[in-house]
Amino acid sequence: MSTRTRRVLCAAILTAAAIGLAACSSGPATPVSSSSGDAFDLATLTAAAKAEGSLTIYGDASEASLRGWADKFTEEYGIQVFIVRNTPGPLFQQFAQEASAGQQQADVISIVDHVALDQGIENGWIAEYTPQYADQYPESESRAGYYYPVQNGNAQTIAYNADSLSDDEIELIQEKGLDALTDPIFAGRVGVVNPQISSGVQAFWYLYTDGAAKGFGWDGMEGIAKNVGMISDTLTLGQNMIQGEIDIAVPMVDSFISSQIANNGAPLEYVYATPTIGQTDGVAVVQNAPHPNAARLFLEWAALPETNAFYSTISQSAPTNVKATDSRKIVNEAWYAPAGDDTWFDFGSDEAFLTAMKADGSYFPKWNETFGYSG
Repeated sequence: MSTRTRRVLCAAILTAAAIGLAACSSGPATPVSSSSGDAFDLATLTAAAKAEGSLTIYGDASEASLRGWADKFTEEYGIQVFIVRNTPGPLFQQFAQEASAGQQQADVISIVDHVALDQGIENGWIAEYTPQYADQYPESESRAGYYYPVQNGNAQTIAYNADSLSDDEIELIQEKGLDALTDPIFAGRVGVVNPQISSGVQAFWYLYTDGAAKGFGWDGMEGIAKNVGMISDTLTLGQNMIQGEIDIAVPMVDSFISSQIANNGAPLEYVYATPTIGQTDGVAVVQNAPHPNAARLFLEWAALPETNAFYSTISQSAPTNVKATDSRKIVNEAWYAPAGDDTWFDFGSDEAFLTAMKADGSYFPKWNETFGYSG
């Protein structure tokens, strides 16, 4: 551990003081350091975190990924981790209600909705904290001093069952991307995820109808709609694609498909549309967290390159730390190519997109009409 410590200042004295404070205080626990500044000492922080003994993470990733992440932290530090898992909207709503009432239950929050996290910062619900390895993460996906994408990220793909398609059909999809799905040879063989499912799916469809992906538009959507054999959610389409009920599904999260390949041997492959949309989970320490030192230690640990690489392996999502090794099985596959630099991440703050996706807006009715969807 000492090799990761930037500066050790009177470690023995500070450690004893931190343990005493955490164990004896009758009020809210106090962090030993508000940020990784001049007085930062990892040994002191670790001792204080162990004295607190546990922490609670609010997260929107899969239960299996969150549990694997948490168990690894417990294995290293002996600190018990409780997980509250839900989709981003309901999870942040719960967090906001607790924080606004001064009844924080979460120590760490990790959600894909950066706009919500920004709201939390403005309301004073997110603590100011910078982990030591913050500079190894993309600035565009961070809010300096508050949250960082240490939990990796994902992007939307066009997925297909390689056993159900001919070599020529696979080549067509790989070369033409979304345009290929308008070809009549795919009639009845395409499954689509409806935009009501998530903001990421909404952004993908918007990108190709009204966004930066020029030359496709609603006419292109009508071409895809003619070939659609199923409209459903990601999980259902994935299962039906594996079973051969449909041959292609779009948009599909890369980490979900990669997990099916790596863990279940599914005969699936995918290609990133050009452009596509991407999302990262922002991970932050909660202001007035019940276990502030354990929360800060968790963020320090999660930001390490080796931890980021570990999470990439268990979640099958691409690592976001520039020094993390990508050990996912799919990166060695001949068909695999990473998402392009034109991936759209900041749709959550795009006013035109947000306006289009309002409940009383025209986007959902038009998409539903185009695809004949009434669900």
